[in-house]
Amino acid sequence: MSQVDSVLSSVERLADSSDSPFAREASDLSAVERKSIQDLVGQLRSRMTNVLAELGISSTQKDMSARWSIESALRVADVSFSDLGGRRLQGYGELDPGTAGLVAKLSVELRRITEQGIFMLQQRS
Repeated sequence: MSQVDSVLSSVERLADSSDSPFAREASDLSAVERKSIQDLVGQLRSRMTNVLAELGISSTQKDMSARWSIESALRVADVSFSDLGGRRLQGYGELDPGTAGLVAKLSVELRRITEQGIFMLQQRS
């Protein structure tokens, strides 16, 4: 059920379709379709929860902290941003010095912002 719930979360995200400039999917659902998908996901979750209850299985077990999960995700982003800087991009071919400087500067800036998020999360733990 947890795996299906994860898939349903992806369905919800796709149906709500953020305006991220990096989204791979075009937002091509009508408002009625978005609402229908939300209702469908709600029905599935409700039925899944009912089945678990009938079987005496708890569906509310929370075994991970959102804070920890977000911090972990930010650390993964930080590693990806660090790969933008320095010599790591040379494997993709030569960059002209201007572009290399711009990418290195971008790497530092993105890492700084990411590290601020990590630091903020660590202050409250």
